[in-house]
Amino acid sequence: MKGTITKIVRTHGSSWGRVRPAGTTRDSFFNPASFARAGDFDRVEEGLEVEFDEEIDRANGTRAVQILLTGALPDSDFSRTSGR
Repeated sequence: MKGTITKIVRTHGSSWGRVRPAGTTRDSFFNPASFARAGDFDRVEEGLEVEFDEEIDRANGTRAVQILLTGALPDSDFSRTSGR
C-alpha cells in the first residue's frame, strides 16, 4: 500500500515513526527494522511518500513493514521507485 511518513523520532536509544496509509486517518508504527533496505530509516523525513505492507502489532495496533522509499528524498533531485 502507499502512504506518507507523518512522524519521525530519532533520540538516543529510541528511533521510530508513523506512516499514514493513503485514504485513511490512522497511522501505523515503524522502526528502523521495518525498512526493506538497510539504512533507509536514516534517510526518511516527514512528508515522504512510501510503499509498505502492514501487520498486526499488539503494542501499537498496526505496524508498517517492508517500507520502500518512493517519493523524492529531502534535498535531492531524484526519487527511488519500489518496482512494485
